[in-house]
Amino acid sequence: MERSRQQLTKTNGRTRPKKLYNDSDDERLDLKIDSIREKTRTPCFVYVLTFFSSLGGFLIGYDTYIISGAKIWLKKEFSLTYMWQEIIVAVTLGVAAIFALIGGILNDRLGRRSVILCACIVFTAAAILMGIANDKYMLLSGRILTGIAVGQFIYLFFH
Repeated sequence: MERSRQQLTKTNGRTRPKKLYNDSDDERLDLKIDSIREKTRTPCFVYVLTFFSSLGGFLIGYDTYIISGAKIWLKKEFSLTYMWQEIIVAVTLGVAAIFALIGGILNDRLGRRSVILCACIVFTAAAILMGIANDKYMLLSGRILTGIAVGQFIYLFFH
């Protein structure tokens, strides 16, 4: 037993320190200063942008897939032919593909924050336009605006 106590207190000919710092207040002070970090607050505006960005992702999926179920009522309401149904469904994705390319240029020139806010405004205008549409041309215009906003968001999500 005596020998095992000696092994605990001595390793490689040196005794183990009983404290972390052996009479070195300077070292202790240096370590405390190194461990102090500045606490940074995230601005509220960042949370608002994050919310709208995630809402944009939701709207992309919702708008792309909800149109398939809405085609039945749109056909009856606006007396759409098969050609017009295809145009109204496909125009959003076609315009989104074009504006995904333009979104890169807008992102570089205006910044992510401005593009997100602009896309949210365009989404809102598109929703209002589609909601008050009384003919197929207004509905098509709303779908084109939706494609513009979707294209801006697609670039933000994948870049």
